[in-house]
Amino acid sequence: MHRSSELRELAPVLRDLNRLLLRTGPRQAGIAPLPPSEADLLRLIVHQPGLSPGRLAAAMQMKPSNISAALRHLAELGLVSRQVDPADRRSGRVLPTDRAVENARRIEDARARMLEEALGDLAPHQVEAILRAVPALRALERALHARTERAAGAAGGVAERPSGRDGKAG
Repeated sequence: MHRSSELRELAPVLRDLNRLLLRTGPRQAGIAPLPPSEADLLRLIVHQPGLSPGRLAAAMQMKPSNISAALRHLAELGLVSRQVDPADRRSGRVLPTDRAVENARRIEDARARMLEEALGDLAPHQVEAILRAVPALRALERALHARTERAAGAAGGVAERPSGRDGKAG
């Protein structure tokens, strides 16, 4: 297989794995699933508490009005709260509730169990290859985010994306 055909196969494989884990994780954890955009937003809030709605919109590459609607729904579900930013009282911060943090932990645990079980069905060399690829996939994620941010900046679009829970993008 040539590199270009392997690369064409990579994105759909990653998308399908991601979609499967995102859809089944909450169900496996016994938690009602959220719409995908709200689940993504809540994940960001849990891993980076205290961002303003504007920073959340930039990080999610969504319109502020859509972020506001999603935040209202998440607040109605008891998953987020808003606080005035003590550093700038004109600005607000969005924080996860204890329930949201616990749900996120349960979902992440369920996904890890699902992966562990599925890896048990693979040959040892396949498991090793997948686990060894994680740092390279993280580097690819950061590179793609950086390129996207540069392109958005050149087009007058979205500002810098906040770093992820491990200090890395996303």
